[in-house]
Amino acid sequence: MVRVRFAPSPTGYLHIGNARTALFNYLFAKKNNGRFILRIEDTDIERSKKEYEDSIMEDLKWLGLTWDEGPDIGGPFGPYRQMERLHLYIDFANKLLSNGLAYRCWCTKEEIEKRLSESKQQKAGYDNYCRNITKAEIAKLQAEGRKPVMRFRVPEKQIVVNDIIRGTVIFESGTLNDFVIMKSNEIPTFHFAVVIDDLSMQITHVIRGEDHLSNTPKHILIFEAFGYTVPHFAHMSMTLGKDRTRLSKRHGATSIRQYRENGYLAEAMFNYLALLGWSSKDNQEIFTRDELIKQFSLEGCNKSNAIFDAAKLLWMNSQYIKMKNSKEIFNLSLPFLEKAGYSEEQLKNKREIIEKVIEIEKDKLKTLLDIPERTNYFITENLIWDSEIAKEYKKPETEQILFEVKNLLEFVEPFEKSKIEESIRNYCQEKNLKTGDVFHPLRFALTGQKKGAGLFELIELLGKSLTLKRIENFLTGNRP
Repeated sequence: MVRVRFAPSPTGYLHIGNARTALFNYLFAKKNNGRFILRIEDTDIERSKKEYEDSIMEDLKWLGLTWDEGPDIGGPFGPYRQMERLHLYIDFANKLLSNGLAYRCWCTKEEIEKRLSESKQQKAGYDNYCRNITKAEIAKLQAEGRKPVMRFRVPEKQIVVNDIIRGTVIFESGTLNDFVIMKSNEIPTFHFAVVIDDLSMQITHVIRGEDHLSNTPKHILIFEAFGYTVPHFAHMSMTLGKDRTRLSKRHGATSIRQYRENGYLAEAMFNYLALLGWSSKDNQEIFTRDELIKQFSLEGCNKSNAIFDAAKLLWMNSQYIKMKNSKEIFNLSLPFLEKAGYSEEQLKNKREIIEKVIEIEKDKLKTLLDIPERTNYFITENLIWDSEIAKEYKKPETEQILFEVKNLLEFVEPFEKSKIEESIRNYCQEKNLKTGDVFHPLRFALTGQKKGAGLFELIELLGKSLTLKRIENFLTGNRP
């Protein structure tokens, strides 16, 4: 069975690049009827935080990337956590030690740097000093109270990585120093913990970022030291900004959490992330989840870096909004409406109208964050107009037009779009006025905005009473 894992460190919110890695693992597992496992790599004690772990899991669930197992097998909760598995790493490290494949190193950082600076070889990193020290030397170091780390004894051999995406990559072990696998506090290093986890969880495919390719020789050596079959590796291209530098805050939002808070839909994010570094044979852009699972393959991943385009994601989000009905969009937008200050009672009373506004505005909506702005003039009884913009329409001739339109609308029956439009257009013809001279000030008086839903649809939705009240308040300068 195909078994893959996503292994984030809880030292920050879920980054776009890491979410893409999780997504590719998920798609590959589902395509092959395999299992997708979540593992929290929390051995960085100082930087790891519970709030980040919780956030990562929430964001994965929001994206629909639910994992298939955890410590409570069959349960809906719980990823594996490395800090809960320390005994396992210690046991495996001791096996290497007893077989002569690892050794304890007592050197301080300062001693290593001093020897390197004095060495004629000028080889960077550790100089394997403690590989063959005597028992007497060890006893002396112990007497000094030193706490050793444990290092892996790197053999002299060629290491071949048969990467599904990158092809064959060859490393010479001579480029590697004996690296630390257990720290002096008996917490494993990344290189050791990740391999022990992968072999104990029977991971068949390691799908991760290209920045880990240089770590792979170390991991292969550890797998081989224990006699385990090395998993298949697939190193994905990096996720870069449009300037082709590593995606960072200068490019805007970089975490899934930020995009959630900015009103993006999970389906749109899922679809867009799948297209970062992978494409279908016919260059299709909009996919259902099932279509992506069916078509995805690691062989279809590009070697070149994936360029994250926020504008393209925004476009895709707007397409997904268009595909939803107004009831769905209303339900999804509730947190944003509540954050904008609208009470539960207001939203309950105005739900039908808001859904109608959403239907009218759907083609213009980019994110759910647009909805409070687009609907606020239907929810708020007493409108407040921007004084600077209002000056454009506070002219005697414009106020006269609004006064006459108000009187006209008072007698429109039934108060429906077609009758409203007919009456106002007839007024423009009779007075020999350009429609813009009437429509623009009327829209601003009714909504406080220069643009928005179709004028006659919004007048019908506002209703006669509120329409007349808004125009009257605007003309008289009444404020709530």
